[in-house]
Amino acid sequence: MTASAHGLRRTQAARRAASEAAPLRAAAEFIAEVGIERTSLRDVSEPAGISRAMPTYHFGSKDGLVGSLVHHAYARTVTATTVAPRLSQGDLAQLPRLDLLRAIIETHLTIVGSGASIEERAVIVMWGATFPAGADLPVMIQADQATHQALTDTIRDGQQDGSIRADLDTDAAALLIMGMARGTAAKSLAHPTVADPARVRDLCGQTIAAVLGQP
Repeated sequence: MTASAHGLRRTQAARRAASEAAPLRAAAEFIAEVGIERTSLRDVSEPAGISRAMPTYHFGSKDGLVGSLVHHAYARTVTATTVAPRLSQGDLAQLPRLDLLRAIIETHLTIVGSGASIEERAVIVMWGATFPAGADLPVMIQADQATHQALTDTIRDGQQDGSIRADLDTDAAALLIMGMARGTAAKSLAHPTVADPARVRDLCGQTIAAVLGQP
């Protein structure tokens, strides 16, 4: 493929991302306010300032919208993690995986606590909607499974680089980290003044280091 073709693809991807930004934000705001069950593709069009057909064109279905919203929120956390203060002086690929896990969780909680990302709040609301036995959010469940697998792989990598205990059950540790991060984020949204957010983030990082780190 030629360089010009690569440039064309990047331009098309950038345009698509820009055109999806407004409906994604509108969807996030709607979900954060009324929940995922009461949100439809039509609800997204008016606040986004687009035609009723556009959300279907971009996302195909409600599941497609949910998947895009989850991906966007997760990508924001990953991007923000790469410029987090603890990583600013080092190569992300070379960072011990224990430090990377701490940075990811602390960055996630920073984004949620800042209130700047409505997408993250919407994802937490959707996560809560998966709790009932009859819940039908397959895309959210699949995203949870993918997140758990990514954390498990990172923990295994940490066992290989020596930063994480070799005797640790990786699946159990991944579940613990997910529960701590999401539970803390949800409580922080529901009760934003109950504790100093910076101290909460620091305690989460210390907990990960104490449980996963070498004795």
